[in-house]
Amino acid sequence: MFQKQPPKNDIELWQKVFNQETAYIQARQDFLNNSPDRIGFIKKALHNPTERGTALRLMEYLKLEERQSLFDDLLELASVSQSDIELCRKAILSLPKNWLLANIEKSAEPLLQDGTDEEYRRLLELYLDIDRELVKRLAHRAVDHDDPDIREVGEDFQNYLENQHTILSAI
Repeated sequence: MFQKQPPKNDIELWQKVFNQETAYIQARQDFLNNSPDRIGFIKKALHNPTERGTALRLMEYLKLEERQSLFDDLLELASVSQSDIELCRKAILSLPKNWLLANIEKSAEPLLQDGTDEEYRRLLELYLDIDRELVKRLAHRAVDHDDPDIREVGEDFQNYLENQHTILSAI
C-alpha cells in the first residue's frame, strides 16, 4: 500500500530530538567517566531546583556507594513537596532495603526534630514503599506529637494501615 511521506517539518523535529538525545547520552557518559568530583557536582545540583532533575536522573548510573553517600540529601528532598519528589523517592528506593532499614530513621531524625506536618507526611509516604513497621513507628510518633497537624498526619496513616489490612483480609 502507498504510504504518505511525513511532512518535512515532522522529520526535522524528530531529527532534532534524536540528535539532542544522542548528544545528551554522550555528555552524560563523558561526565560520569571523566569528572573527578562528579559526586560533589551532583550533590550541589540536588540543591539547585533548575539542575535537580538532571542530577536525579544520573542516580541510576552511579555506584551503590556513591548513591549511599547522597542519601541524606535525597531524604531531605523527599521530605518536602517539590516537582522532583518522585525522582528522589526512586533514587532512595534504588538502595538495598536492608541498608535503608538500617539507616533511614537515623537520617530522618534531624528532619523530624523541627519538622512540620509536611515532613511527616512526605516521609510516611516514602516509608509506605519501604516497610510497614517504619510507617507504624513514625505514625505512632506523629500521633503523640504536640502539634495537632502532625497528630492528624499520624492518624491518617494509622487509619490507612488499618483499612489496608481490612481490605487485604477481605480479599
